[in-house]
Amino acid sequence: MKTTIIILFILVLTISTVYAQKDVTEMNINGVKVIFKPAENDVVAVRLFVKGGCANLTPETAGIENFALQVATTSGTKNFPKDKYNSLLEKLGSTIGSSSSNDFSVLSIRCVREHFSKTWELFEDIVLNPAFDENEVNLTREKLISAIKTEDTNPDALVRKEMVKWYFDGHPYSNRWIGTTQNVEKFTTEELLNYYKQLMEKSRMLLVVVGRLDKKDFEKKVNALFAKLPGGNYKETSIAVPAKSQQSDYRIVEKPLPTNYVMGQYLLPSMNQPDYYAALLAHSILRDRMFEEVRTKRNLSYAPAAAMITEKTSTGFIYVSTTDPDSAIKVMVGELAKLKTETISEKEMKNHKMRFITMDYMRQETNAMQGGTLAAAQLYTGSWKNAAKLVDLIDRVTPEEIKIMANKYITNLNFVYVGKKKKVDEELLKWK
Repeated sequence: MKTTIIILFILVLTISTVYAQKDVTEMNINGVKVIFKPAENDVVAVRLFVKGGCANLTPETAGIENFALQVATTSGTKNFPKDKYNSLLEKLGSTIGSSSSNDFSVLSIRCVREHFSKTWELFEDIVLNPAFDENEVNLTREKLISAIKTEDTNPDALVRKEMVKWYFDGHPYSNRWIGTTQNVEKFTTEELLNYYKQLMEKSRMLLVVVGRLDKKDFEKKVNALFAKLPGGNYKETSIAVPAKSQQSDYRIVEKPLPTNYVMGQYLLPSMNQPDYYAALLAHSILRDRMFEEVRTKRNLSYAPAAAMITEKTSTGFIYVSTTDPDSAIKVMVGELAKLKTETISEKEMKNHKMRFITMDYMRQETNAMQGGTLAAAQLYTGSWKNAAKLVDLIDRVTPEEIKIMANKYITNLNFVYVGKKKKVDEELLKWK
């Protein structure tokens, strides 16, 4: 009976995912690709993606994109000064915000359908006429500097920061989107505004909307906005893999801490590569195994972790904070080795496929996450339609494919260790 219920649930998930994709419309509106998905609820989620991310930056400009977008979405516009802008958003119950990442930045709207037109009016003015008030620039500057400095006082954040600097040296991701204190301190209001204007060109954009909107009215609004933006000549370029991914190495950051922090990173396939779904499922399995072996059985750490990060340059990582780094490292690399040498049982495969599919279905409950899924497929594979293939492709992964993927990709492990140098056997950090 239990097996029948599971099979039926997978079938429902598959049908609902595929069927939902049939309602998605792809449009080209005034030179910008637009993906529109109707929703049954009254929430509207809009995401305007700006392509490039860290590839747009240099060591001297790292942080400027995130800084500029945050100022644009918080300081109001020429037509709606900050106080009026914030008051209107509060009255409407709407939010307009921004976020940045390694591969793209986003301007976003979340509102109810009833207030979409007025919220869009504010959003359009943010795109076209941001205020870039000097006081707001300085307030944002202080917040960003504080966040960057906090990384150095938080070992969890520090080990991640050091890994980015170490593993991605010479790669675009080393120009961290959050920037450096030196950069954020020096950017002028004029530089931020000029950079923002440079971003607001159609060749860089992808618009994804999920909501119960009148399609013709929506197209009219979008067309009116994009008609006022320059076309631009931005073209995406391929990114070479990090040099560190071609060899095993390690870095020690000496800190007199009671607990030691260890992170290992390695290259994985991107979303448009054949081994991607095997890597996704493998890291779902690895995460649970790591927790079981490091925390539950041996009590070496409260929060060990293992995960896959999907980006243009996808990576996997293992992580632990522990007072016994030697024992923890041995267990973690042992679990990586098992993916290469041991065949995962059919029972474990079924359990993790079911769990993975269920968790993905739960993540799709919000309109914003549905839009994010469509956008990721578009940006990383060239077609939003590939988002509908996740359930089927995960279900097809075999134990042998996981072993093949692991032997092909989980190599040249790079470690960053933050803590007392004398507490770790450096030979353990040389795992191939």
